[in-house]
Amino acid sequence: MKFFAAVLLALCAVAQAAEKIPPPAVQVESLAAPSAPGALGASLAVAPDGTLWLSWIEPAPDGAQALRCATFDSAAKKWRAARTIASGRDLAASAADFPQLAAGAAGRVTAMWADTHDGVQASGSADGGATWSAPTPLVADGHAVEKFSLAVLADGRVLAAWLDGRAKKSGGKAQQLFARVVGRAGLPSAALAKEGPDILIDPSVCDCCQTTLTAFPDGGALLAYRGRTEEEARDIRTARFDGRAWAESRPLNHDDWRLLACPVNGPRLHSDGGRVAAAWFTAADNDPRVLASYSPDAGARFLQPLRIDHGKPTGHVDTLILHDGAILVTWLESDGSVWLRRVTPDFAPDAPVRLAPAGATNVKTVPRVALWHDYSGGNTPAQFIATFAGGDAAPLRTLLVTVPEGELLDAEKNCDCAPTAEQLQGFSLRGTIAAVDADHGVVRVRHEETPGVLTAGTHEFKAAPNVIAAAQPGRQFLGRIERSGGGWRLFDVRLLVASPAQK
Repeated sequence: MKFFAAVLLALCAVAQAAEKIPPPAVQVESLAAPSAPGALGASLAVAPDGTLWLSWIEPAPDGAQALRCATFDSAAKKWRAARTIASGRDLAASAADFPQLAAGAAGRVTAMWADTHDGVQASGSADGGATWSAPTPLVADGHAVEKFSLAVLADGRVLAAWLDGRAKKSGGKAQQLFARVVGRAGLPSAALAKEGPDILIDPSVCDCCQTTLTAFPDGGALLAYRGRTEEEARDIRTARFDGRAWAESRPLNHDDWRLLACPVNGPRLHSDGGRVAAAWFTAADNDPRVLASYSPDAGARFLQPLRIDHGKPTGHVDTLILHDGAILVTWLESDGSVWLRRVTPDFAPDAPVRLAPAGATNVKTVPRVALWHDYSGGNTPAQFIATFAGGDAAPLRTLLVTVPEGELLDAEKNCDCAPTAEQLQGFSLRGTIAAVDADHGVVRVRHEETPGVLTAGTHEFKAAPNVIAAAQPGRQFLGRIERSGGGWRLFDVRLLVASPAQK
């Protein structure tokens, strides 16, 4: 008995030691920012080819301000030299209003910023930011426009959304939310106002909370913002754009936060295919908290949210979703510290991680993040860039954050079973083979909608010779698709067992 008791005690000691093994750590590396001291209003954008853009406003000579931008050199792991988009005494930026970039293909970029004299202005570059077109107003009749957001749609068009004060000119009290396709990325600014009418999304919204857009491969997009009811409930709402028209907006979650003032705290969205991560701040029931949720179907449904914060948040969130389904959320706590929390692919929160200590930010900052390297299977990490103002006399702070995603997945499952690169490639599709064109290497498929990725219908897919040879018209299948040369490629096809009617 003594021997077995000793063995049992030894096993318990091993188990307790295993429980104390800390998970793989998130790594944070400071990068030299390309901005001058006193910079603020930073934002990030990622082009379809992965080019990462940073924009900000910094002091210029003679009391002016300059809107500047830079791209990230992946090979050297540093920012390239900054370029000027616009300058003048009326350029404005703050924690609530800051410039935005929409980065398209082949170095085509659209910039938008606030001007205290001429309203919100837009400009385009077709040569990677070397030259910019003359600014033009987002709206032409002079009413107040603020809290704008931009997204490049799958076809290259640029979608804009903004808060709008036009109703107040005729006696209305509520701020409204409008949207419009403003042109294509990189077009001269003179063309940015000629893409169609302004579309009213919501006639009553919170006065000064930022909006956010994320675009989908199917050509559509999802918009999130803080609404405002007659009872002064100021909860987050979403509206879906299908590439042509807008659906009616709906609540993301019923927080029921009621207050008589604007919290200046907007939501954030990020998507991978049709999967969407959402993060936002609420203080409903006098309980300030940061929440995060997930939608598997381009915003049609969201899961019951998780609480993300560290106990005393002020919000100012951002979020990313990785290709394995993990979600990353950043926010500010009341002491000014910047925090990160990962939500696992099973939608469970990891421990929070401090990205920057108290005092590293100031009241003029809203941290922003952008994905640099997604998780790509096995033991590979994910990496993102974070940026925020570092103080009145300092340049922006930019951080390279490495999340050991593959190691975390292995640790969570206690096995060497993180997804492979092949298992993460593309997006899943279920359909029926309608026809096979072996001469052109094409398979025609009938399928239902894959939300956010592909609308329902019949589409042609390029396919490898082995897929062509195995394809059988009339058979149902499971497979994966990915963008390829402006179209879609079908791969990893698995024919389903044929029913008696199909045999």
